[in-house]
Amino acid sequence: MDNPISPPYTGGNVLVRKKSSAAARLAKQTIVVLSFLGPALLFYGFFMLYPMEEAIRWSLLDLNAKSTVAHFVGLSNYVEILKDSVFQSSLLNNLEWVMMELLLVVFPVLILSVMITKVKRGKLFFRAAFYLPAVLSMPVVAVIWSKIYDPYIGPVNSFLKLIGLKGLALNWLGEPFTVLPALILASTWVAYGFYMVLYLAGLQSIDYDLYEAADLDGAGTVSKFLHITLPSLRHTINFIVSLVIINSFKGFSMVWIITQGGPFYKSEVVATYVYKQAFSKYQISTGAAGSVILALIIMLVTIVFNRIRERGE
Repeated sequence: MDNPISPPYTGGNVLVRKKSSAAARLAKQTIVVLSFLGPALLFYGFFMLYPMEEAIRWSLLDLNAKSTVAHFVGLSNYVEILKDSVFQSSLLNNLEWVMMELLLVVFPVLILSVMITKVKRGKLFFRAAFYLPAVLSMPVVAVIWSKIYDPYIGPVNSFLKLIGLKGLALNWLGEPFTVLPALILASTWVAYGFYMVLYLAGLQSIDYDLYEAADLDGAGTVSKFLHITLPSLRHTINFIVSLVIINSFKGFSMVWIITQGGPFYKSEVVATYVYKQAFSKYQISTGAAGSVILALIIMLVTIVFNRIRERGE
């Protein structure tokens, strides 16, 4: 009796086809993802990562306008900067800027945002009015405030003279002890609108049932603010504090346009110090080292506040 012929086994071929089909789908998905991310990655790499790498490399050389060949000097530029009294003064000015802006922004803007949410009529007007400075370019803001602080025709001194306080009419941008607070106040005025928007977004995300339950328990306005509003906005406050610190260290336009670090370096900040070293004194490596130090400070602040926010979650 003849044995019937068995059909050929095709299980292996099916498995191979499935694997090749899966690999083709994966390759297609990868191409699609790279087509979307590729331009952004190229842009980021060319305009962000490459300049950062060049700044770090230059900071380790003795590159300046007079040198034709740059030699490797290691960390000597960093040591030179840290010993420079002007850099130390600029760093202290930056720290003072940070502290004063934190005091003028974090809780005052929060209270202002809470007050705006309680307004029955004209809420949109107040939002637009406080946000308006944020849409102005920094050079425009610098010119406006330089006129406001003008010792002869500025409205600040004119008002002080009008109410009989002529002795307090100062050269606000020319006195060593008033120039930095004057610049910080102008910078804070610009930032109020942006931080207010962040607070308003956070306030709108709070569950209103919490306030209703607090009303039933007889809680007052201050008690609701301390036990409901503040805890609910802890992540928003953390984010705003980190932004204030970062923007305070990055401040350049306001100082450069109005005072250029004067008088007597009393308004010098790290950003203007770096600019002067690189483009006024043509000490490229020294300026690069200063920019790296500034970047490290900002990165450290960002990491710390991100860790704090993650622990809070």
